[in-house]
Amino acid sequence: MNTDIWHAYAAAWTAPAAERRTLLERHVSPEVAYRDPGIEVRGRDELAGYMHDFGQAMPGLRFAIVAVDAHHDRSLAHWEMRDPDDVAVQNGISHAAHDAEQRLTDITGFFPMPAA
Repeated sequence: MNTDIWHAYAAAWTAPAAERRTLLERHVSPEVAYRDPGIEVRGRDELAGYMHDFGQAMPGLRFAIVAVDAHHDRSLAHWEMRDPDDVAVQNGISHAAHDAEQRLTDITGFFPMPAA
């Protein structure tokens, strides 16, 4: 498994719309399923919309992949959310299944949620 897939996926979260679309088309299957503690979306369009909303709600933040473990058709990415000064403000992990073209097909993100 090529770790560039995870780096491109991380970049898509804060990329301009046209670049995001290109990154998702290259590295995410059309029928991708995505979930994290706050949401579940299906398909590239819904994922792109969620990424856009993230960028609007969290301006200046970006994701950085710090390690990737993989075997068979699965991978686990360890990531940090970084502020404009490149300081890690949160960390988490994302698990994914990959299709025959190595695109992400099913992604689950894990990170701490604020107490209610």
